[in-house]
Amino acid sequence: MTRQPPDLFAPGLFEGTGFYDVFAWYREHDPVSWQHPAGEPDGFWSVTRYRDTVSVHRDSTRMSSTKGMRLGSTERAVRAVANKMLIVADPPDHTRMKRVLSRPFSHEVLAAAETHVEKVVGDVVAAAVREPVPDLIGHLARIPTDVICAIMELPRGDWEWIGKKTTEAFESPSEVTRITANSEIFKYFYDLVRENRDTGANGFVGGLTRRAGEGAGPTDEELVFNFAGILAGGNETTRYTLASLTHQLAEHPDQWLRIARGEVDPADATEEALRWSVPGMHVMRTATEALRVGDAEIAPGERVVTWIGSANRDPEVFDDPDVFDVGRTGNRHVSFGAGRHVCLGSRLARLEITAYLRALRGMVGSIELTGPPRYNGSNFTWGLNELPAVLS
Repeated sequence: MTRQPPDLFAPGLFEGTGFYDVFAWYREHDPVSWQHPAGEPDGFWSVTRYRDTVSVHRDSTRMSSTKGMRLGSTERAVRAVANKMLIVADPPDHTRMKRVLSRPFSHEVLAAAETHVEKVVGDVVAAAVREPVPDLIGHLARIPTDVICAIMELPRGDWEWIGKKTTEAFESPSEVTRITANSEIFKYFYDLVRENRDTGANGFVGGLTRRAGEGAGPTDEELVFNFAGILAGGNETTRYTLASLTHQLAEHPDQWLRIARGEVDPADATEEALRWSVPGMHVMRTATEALRVGDAEIAPGERVVTWIGSANRDPEVFDDPDVFDVGRTGNRHVSFGAGRHVCLGSRLARLEITAYLRALRGMVGSIELTGPPRYNGSNFTWGLNELPAVLS
C-alpha cells in the first residue's frame, strides 16, 4: 500500500479490478476525499465508506439529484431532464412520478410475471448450452432485454433493435453513436406514447398514459424520459450482473458446486452476485446546504460522489468482503442505492438473477472460461462486455 494517495482516475483503472485496492486505501486513510480529475470542470467530494454512502443517499433534503447523478454529464443534458426523470428528480416531482411508474414493478405484478421470467431465462440457458458462442454475453443479453420488453408490452419484432440501441447508447466509444442511439430511443417512445394515448392498445404504456391524463401522474414527456431510463436500467445493469455471476462461478467451482448441490439458496447467491458485480459504480448528489459527511464539511453547491463498489467491500459491514461467498447471509449491499432513489427495477432484477441460477442448476453441469474476459472500463456502469465462457 502506498503512502501517497493513489489516483482514482488513472487511465485504464476500471478496465480491470485494481480499483478495489484504491478504494481500500481511501476507506482507511481519507474516506471522504476532495478530488478534481482532468476533464471535470470542478472538484467534488469522493465518499468510499458504507456508512457515509448510505447517509448521502438517504438525505434527500440536503442532497439533490437535479444537478446530475454521474460524473461527466453535460449541464445542458442534465437540465433537459431534471425533475422529469426519476434518477435526476427531487421531491415533490420524484414522489409524483414514482407513485405511478412503480406500479408495474410492484410485488403483486411481478409475482404474476414470475412464470414468464423463468420461461425466458430457461430458453436462454438452454440455447447457450445447445449453441455455444465465442462470447457468452451474446446469449445473456437476451434475458434482461426480452423480459423488460415483454413487461413493457413492446412489439416482439422490436426487441432485438431495442437491445442493440440501448447498448449503443451506453457503451459505444463514439459520442455521435451514443447521442444518435439515445435520440432514436426517445423517438421510439414518443411515437409509442402518442399512439397509445387514445387507444391504450399497449397495456403498459396505455395504462400509464391514461393516468398521466388525470393530472396527478407523469406528463407524456416525463413518461418518454422514464421509459428510456427503465429500458436502460433493465438491460444494461442486469446483463452486467449475470455476466459477473457466471464469471465468478467459473473461477470458483467450489461456489458453483454449493449451488448445483442445492446447499445454497439461489436467493442468497443472488444478493452476493449483486454485491459483487456493482454495475452502477458511482452515484452523485449535490449539496443544497452546508452539511458534514464523515469528517468533511460540505459547502452548498458542492458535488458528492459515492462509490458503490467501495461501500460493498467495506469491512466495517461485510466479513471477508473480498471473498465471493454465494452463501453469504444478511447481505446489506447498496447496489440498488438507498433511500428514495432505490432502483425501481430492483425486484425484477432479483427475479431474473434468481431464475438464472435455478436454470443453471437444472440444466448445466459445468461452467468454464475459454479465454480472458474484458471489462468495459467505465467508472459509471461498470461490467464485463466480453465473456468467453461455455455452459455444458
